[in-house]
Parts: sequence; C-alpha cells; structure tokens
Amino acid sequence: MENIIKEKDKLIIQEKIKNDNNMKELGNIPNNIENNRIKELEEEINLFKSYCLSPGEKLYSIKFISIDQKINYIIPAKNTDNFSKVESLLYEKYPSYKDTENYFIVNGNKINRHRTVAENKIKNNDILTLGVIDE
Repeated sequence: MENIIKEKDKLIIQEKIKNDNNMKELGNIPNNIENNRIKELEEEINLFKSYCLSPGEKLYSIKFISIDQKINYIIPAKNTDNFSKVESLLYEKYPSYKDTENYFIVNGNKINRHRTVAENKIKNNDILTLGVIDE
C-alpha cells in the first residue's frame, strides 16, 4: 500500500508540474497575441513612412500659438517642406490671418518663409509663436 501511495504522490507532483507549465503557456497566449499585433502595427507604420517619406525626410509635429491666443493648432510637416507651405496650411484653418502681415518665432529666432522647416531649425514638437504686425 505504501508503495502505491508513493507512486500516486509522484504522479500527483508530476501532474501539478505539467499543470503549472500549461498555465504558464496559457498565460503567455494573450501576451503573444499582443506582441504579434504590436509587431504588425510597427511594420505597418514603417511601411507607411517608407511610402510617404523619402530618405532623409522626417515627419514633425509643429504647434502654432498666436500672441492674441486665438490660435492653438498643430500641423504635421516634413523637415523638407518650405515653411510657406506649412504657413498656408495654418491659414486654411485660420483664414482671418491670411490678410494680415504676420511673423513667426521659434526658440527666439524669426522664421524665414522661403526656407525649409529644417533650415529654420524647427524641430519635432516645437512651438511657433505667430505675431501680427500692426499697420
């Protein structure tokens, strides 16, 4: 009887170990699914970037605020975009500023409309201040 009990105890311990291992594997299934989904999304983002951006181009988020506090708006732009293009996107959203004489400041430097975002030393997540020149 003792030998049978010892054998049964061994079987119970082995089954517990198998059960623990199975539970660990089951616990990892959602993580594996999530990890696979994350990898798929990362690949999709990289594919999108390669489709939309040429080598050397970066996508920036540029925030505009105005001195009169009427503008608080974010525009996506490439580092290779002329600033005048970005400015025209701002005027599409805020057309009343289209007919005023404006200047833009970033990090204490005045923006040159005829230069690119990168040439104006605008970085991702920079905040540009729009000022209106009173006539």
